[in-house]
Amino acid sequence: MIHATGFEVQVTGIYNDIRGENGLELNEKYAEGMRTVFGIHSAGYPNLFIMGGYQASFQFNLTFMPRTQGDHIAECIKYVRDRCLTTIDAKPETEQWWVDEMIRHRGKTNRNRECTPGYYNFEGESNRRQGGNYNGGFYQYFTHLTEVKQEIEKHFNFG
Repeated sequence: MIHATGFEVQVTGIYNDIRGENGLELNEKYAEGMRTVFGIHSAGYPNLFIMGGYQASFQFNLTFMPRTQGDHIAECIKYVRDRCLTTIDAKPETEQWWVDEMIRHRGKTNRNRECTPGYYNFEGESNRRQGGNYNGGFYQYFTHLTEVKQEIEKHFNFG
């Protein structure tokens, strides 16, 4: 058994000096709240793919969400390679759309209030605007992934 102390998972950050365009460190970007697309992409960080639960759909089958995200990432890489491109980066407006979607679904469950203090509510901060998991449900999350894939050039910049 391993006990870990001295950190708060969603509060102290999980990234180690990841710098995007203009040298902005990812934790600095997230200082006012997480900003991703599907919990996978973050505008200004080309070719960065994040896997995990933040801003992604919550799944009790823990392997299903990483597989879904992995499939999406593989499709993004294939798209870039098939076109002899080198980078993919979420557009800021797509990132804002996802943040707004996160906020819109934030109050749909009471899990954040009931699990206090703990991992799901940022150690007692029960309703951070865009943090935590996407509460629109997995079907809607998957639908959004599919729709964005169908209009990928509308949602991503390529280099």
